[in-house]
Amino acid sequence: MNNEAKLQIVKKEEQTMSGIDIALLWIGAGISMAAVFAGEALAGLGMKWGLLVIILGNLIGGIPMYFLSVIGTKEGIPGMVSTRPSFGIRGSFFASLVNVFQLIGWIAVMLLLAAEACVSAAESLHIGDNIYFWVIMLGVIITIFAVIGHKHWKWFQWIIIGTTVLLSIVMTYAVLTQYSFAELWVKEPSGGISFGLGLDSVIAMCLSWVPLVPDYTRYARSVKGAANGTYWGNFVASVWMFFVGLLCAIATGLLNESPVPILSSLGLGLGGLLIILFSTIATTFLAVFSSGVSANNILPKAGEKPLIVIAGILGTLLALIFPMTEYQSFLIIIGAVFIPLEGVVMTDYFLVRKKFIPTELFKKGGSYWYSKGFNIKGFVAFGIGFAVYLTAYFQEWMIGSSCISFVATMIAYYSIAKIFVPQKRS
Repeated sequence: MNNEAKLQIVKKEEQTMSGIDIALLWIGAGISMAAVFAGEALAGLGMKWGLLVIILGNLIGGIPMYFLSVIGTKEGIPGMVSTRPSFGIRGSFFASLVNVFQLIGWIAVMLLLAAEACVSAAESLHIGDNIYFWVIMLGVIITIFAVIGHKHWKWFQWIIIGTTVLLSIVMTYAVLTQYSFAELWVKEPSGGISFGLGLDSVIAMCLSWVPLVPDYTRYARSVKGAANGTYWGNFVASVWMFFVGLLCAIATGLLNESPVPILSSLGLGLGGLLIILFSTIATTFLAVFSSGVSANNILPKAGEKPLIVIAGILGTLLALIFPMTEYQSFLIIIGAVFIPLEGVVMTDYFLVRKKFIPTELFKKGGSYWYSKGFNIKGFVAFGIGFAVYLTAYFQEWMIGSSCISFVATMIAYYSIAKIFVPQKRS
């Protein structure tokens, strides 16, 4: 086993995280102001349809998370290495690049939300209220957490998640005590968003985490525990946060606003700002860490920690200029890219290969080298799924773009893989 393999493949004795530890990790990721923000955008559907979209979207979006978790634990490899058999060793660099880009985008979004909360708190306390100062300060703190490494995640998650859950309960209680849920339930939808677009947005939130899942579940003891912890941890937290965002937007009438003014309108004050701050720390350090892990697939000699620091810096710099008005478009781009990408990976592993050969994952000229390091079949299937997604999106298909794109990708890759037998098979 070469040095790159030793760095990225986790040994059995290093797989120490329990299913509960993994669930807490994804609860921390799910309890996010980004999910609240996305939930607010569903207010145009009304409470009934909005809640249906939230539940259905998370049930569907969690499926790739479940199966990528299985790959991570069984093979002991990070997410981007898992794309090598289906796209080729060099072809996996494409997956790494797009994943790094989307993660840096998430870092920027979350830092902006947290910085806005800090500015509001600072104004009330008559201290530094410069948003750029808070973006940089939070970026430094979160990057340090990411560099610490997985051995310290357990205690970190227990502290942060416990505090965040407590504050989130207070937020939910504040909404339901100030407004009649029965009235909100029957309130007429304001429109502005279709069922399909809403479903795609919710699924895209789940998919944004999918490439990261093996990065963490490779440290899990149990395949089943890690998969269930990933699926249900994300589902419970994500549904809750989406629902709170939907509830708040319908109750206050503040549509397409960031969570900060909405929480202020509920009279939560400093408590509401703390919710944003703690949830941002718990979520964003995962994105910073996995940015470095993904980049390490392209630059294995650089090492994870230096790349994690670079990712933290780039995300912080982007936060200084990122236009939050493009948040919905950002989610759609994520869906268009990662649905066909993960569709190829899942079909390749579970239907075509059934397993990987660890030593071949890092071997030039080996089973996963294909044509100069690229598996053309994977890219053809990806292109088909990508085209189907965009077609469904621009034609505004009622069922949305996600499911049909995923099915089209799976059928395309499986058919191509069976018709055109690869030169080297695992």
